[in-house]
Amino acid sequence: MEITSPNDQLRLVRSLFPNFAETLDAAHTEHGLAEAIPDQSGAGFDAWLDDEARQLREGALAGAPFATLPAAESSRFERAFAAARLVAQRSHLTLPEPEAFVEAGANLLALASKLAADPALVPVIAPYGLGPERWRELFRAAAEQQGSPLSGGEPLLLAAEAVDGFAILDSIPDVTSSRVEIALPEGGSVTWTLRLIPSSPKPPLLGLGFAHGPHVSLPEILMLQLMRIASGERPVDTESFTWLAGSLADGRLAARHVFDESEAVIRISCREIGNQGPHLGARPPVS
Repeated sequence: MEITSPNDQLRLVRSLFPNFAETLDAAHTEHGLAEAIPDQSGAGFDAWLDDEARQLREGALAGAPFATLPAAESSRFERAFAAARLVAQRSHLTLPEPEAFVEAGANLLALASKLAADPALVPVIAPYGLGPERWRELFRAAAEQQGSPLSGGEPLLLAAEAVDGFAILDSIPDVTSSRVEIALPEGGSVTWTLRLIPSSPKPPLLGLGFAHGPHVSLPEILMLQLMRIASGERPVDTESFTWLAGSLADGRLAARHVFDESEAVIRISCREIGNQGPHLGARPPVS
């Protein structure tokens, strides 16, 4: 789905909270407050709606998107979205609200049951379509965070093969994933997905070649690391490598991820798909 206008946003809010919308309409009519709402066709309304939504999220509706979930899983979703929002703000990106993913087909209750079954899983809200330089900007911003484990120089290093095949690595690997498309002010758009990613220090499946997937995508592993850093947590893959979805060089190569703690950088390198070893493995996503 694509949310590009204030009216789209208003329709989404009203469809998600019909009873609240009806009550609000009645209050506006009874107390003559309609004039307090700006014209719905311009930037003024957009800003007003954003402010109203923020106040609702921080007030009476705090946690509402996950209110029907068990407390532990609701908290895990809330923490994930809070961390992802911090990451997005650093690059002036708009993170979709949980309701947008629900409207796009995400089953939060089913995801919550999978979260409950595996404490290592983390909801990761990942953007596709940023391009290599925008990702580098995100990691430079993360390096400036107090106590960041990242180098202050260039904390995201992409191998030449990864840059050449970036369009493949930046494609959504699961066509069934719920996705939300948001237009960028400068043109173009970013597509966001929501999947559960294993966040254990090492991949849960080790010693396997690329054929043993499915694999986490490049945007998902990068976003997982940025979310962990934003939350003050240690990056994953300090002593291991994780295969990334998408084969390169006519199927001969695949990308892998590691956090090089000695250099304080994230490295995306490429190896032949048959390569395997005790420290190389997969983080199968769950959706």
